[in-house]
Amino acid sequence: MTCQAEQYAGWYLVAFVDILGQAQLLRQMRGLPNKANQNQMKEFADLLKKTLRTVKDLRDRFTKFFEGANKKHRDVSGLTPEQRRLYARSKSNPLKSHMFSDFVVLFLSLRDDMNKVPMSGVYSALTSAASSFLTMLAQGQAIRGGIDVGIAVELSEHEIYGSALSRAYELESNTAHYPRIVLGEELVKYIQYQRALPEVDIFATMNKRVAALCANLIAIDDDGVPILDYLGDGFRQDVARAVDSTLVKRGYDFIIQESAKYQANKNSVLAFRYTLLRNYFEHRMPSWGLA
Repeated sequence: MTCQAEQYAGWYLVAFVDILGQAQLLRQMRGLPNKANQNQMKEFADLLKKTLRTVKDLRDRFTKFFEGANKKHRDVSGLTPEQRRLYARSKSNPLKSHMFSDFVVLFLSLRDDMNKVPMSGVYSALTSAASSFLTMLAQGQAIRGGIDVGIAVELSEHEIYGSALSRAYELESNTAHYPRIVLGEELVKYIQYQRALPEVDIFATMNKRVAALCANLIAIDDDGVPILDYLGDGFRQDVARAVDSTLVKRGYDFIIQESAKYQANKNSVLAFRYTLLRNYFEHRMPSWGLA
């Protein structure tokens, strides 16, 4: 349905991601530096670059992985004109993003009036989140997030409002607790619904098959919460076959480093959170050829 000529209210997937540790850096910006003081100017510039670059890096990385997933297996040279016409409608709706402070919001319309396989966008979003999470950890930056679906409206080209955003935010802020990406109940239901639909046409068949791939990216954590299984067999076998296991090892080394730091500082809350993350890694590392 439409609210105004340029606005559409419908189902959206929304990811709300918090880049951990950035808030402490931002709090160091207590005022503008004295332009006559070169040391202050340099410190301020370095701090701004460090925080802004990290946020932009996550957004750009997520978008790059999303676009790459959408282009996968898109050689149409052997298709007939009719098959090409149908295939053109099997792509995902575009991914959009919004940044504020140390948060990144990414959202995707699930409407299927033009692009008939919205599950391809869900799959691309989940694999992009998994790839981004792993590569950011390997670079020494932890993130935490929530992904869910719900009703929303695009207020502008890069701004969304509605239950989808609210659910994703609640998952990140109240459920995730430690560096992981929590998946919402409505998203899990949506994937299950798509898997159960009858294969009445080629688009329904494609949605059903991609939904099965999405289900393979979900695991239930020790607290009973559905999470994105970025080191699981579903991701490793179908998405990350070209990923060198050293990326996983670098992420694990960063986790050990952070855990030791918080233990030394007697920060029991953060030490315990990184212990949970370490347990997740150690349970799945053998599948990557890592002891």
